[in-house]
Amino acid sequence: MRVLGRFLADRRRSMVWWSGGVAAYVAVNNAFYPTIKNVTGIENLVKNLPDTVKTLIGGGDQIRITSPPGYLQGRLFGLTLPVLLLIFAIGAGAYAIGGSEEDGTLELLLSNPVTRGRALIERFAAVVVLSLGLGIVTTASLLAFSPPFGLLVGVSIPGLVAAVFAATTFGLMHGAIACAAGAWTGRRSVAIATAATVAVVGNLLNAVAVSSESLHLLRFASPWHWYGARNMLVQGSRSSRSSPQSPFPQSVRRWPGGVSDGEICTDHPAHVG
Repeated sequence: MRVLGRFLADRRRSMVWWSGGVAAYVAVNNAFYPTIKNVTGIENLVKNLPDTVKTLIGGGDQIRITSPPGYLQGRLFGLTLPVLLLIFAIGAGAYAIGGSEEDGTLELLLSNPVTRGRALIERFAAVVVLSLGLGIVTTASLLAFSPPFGLLVGVSIPGLVAAVFAATTFGLMHGAIACAAGAWTGRRSVAIATAATVAVVGNLLNAVAVSSESLHLLRFASPWHWYGARNMLVQGSRSSRSSPQSPFPQSVRRWPGGVSDGEICTDHPAHVG
């Protein structure tokens, strides 16, 4: 595991800066919530946006954006957080093999009794560790900076953890693509471009599929659809059948920290038999 440990040591400064930046962003983002939570006009503004735009920014109609779950989803989990985490993972994955080969350090590593396969596996494992570490920092930041602004009211803590984990693994998927492209081509720039293209095209594909019935099935080809199909802050990591009285699973409504009736958007009322 020396290859893994060395790569982690080489990336420690980057990890510190990224951790500080993510924590600061979460704190600043949460601090703005009190200024909009009582502004009713924002609901109409978001509701009137085209479906394509709402999909691109990670928004939706199911939960009011002025409620804590809706604000966190719209301002953080819908687009910004997954983008930050995938940029971090792509950067680490692209350097793992492709960047190291470009700057000549990979040759020094392979001059030791280390096989190429071992170098690839351990360095990708290091990328996984780094991404999970940043996800833990994100979770800790949310738990620390959300209560002072009332942003955990109606938010399921297990759902919050699940949402961060989903964003982390979403970013890590793109990091794996960058690592594979770097190992194949030996070029960091190609690795970054390949993973970034997958991310951008996937988001655009998801948005286009929402706007057209004939292309609706294309959304299943987009990683963004599988990541953002539902708000896990209130629904958690499991999906269950909704009851006739509510658009949310019964398990969510029974959770002590689940969403309250006042936070469910009434623009799409559930059918009552």
